Amino acid sequence: MKKTIGLTLIVFAISFLTSCASNGLVLPKTIPGAVKTYTVNQEGTVEILGQDIKTKPTHWLYVHCDHWSGCYMRCQGEINSCKKVVKDSKLLLDYVVSGR
Repeated sequence: MKKTIGLTLIVFAISFLTSCASNGLVLPKTIPGAVKTYTVNQEGTVEILGQDIKTKPTHWLYVHCDHWSGCYMRCQGEINSCKKVVKDSKLLLDYVVSGR
């Protein structure tokens, strides 16, 4: 009986965590004719051009979206440059979390 309950809890936990881990990543929209100030790497991180991204912290810019767990844009560079990419992409910024 304990093994059945334990197995059920493990299955439930795995299914819950995989549903929470859905890709809520938002990539910025490119505007035709605008000067490109960023690039997106293979991991989906926005890298601000012309800045030393190795010394700048990574920012998670949470933007307004219809997904139940929210959406974010991961950005490497100065925070003001990252916020400008969000604004230029016509996304509504909810809040920012910065880290290393």
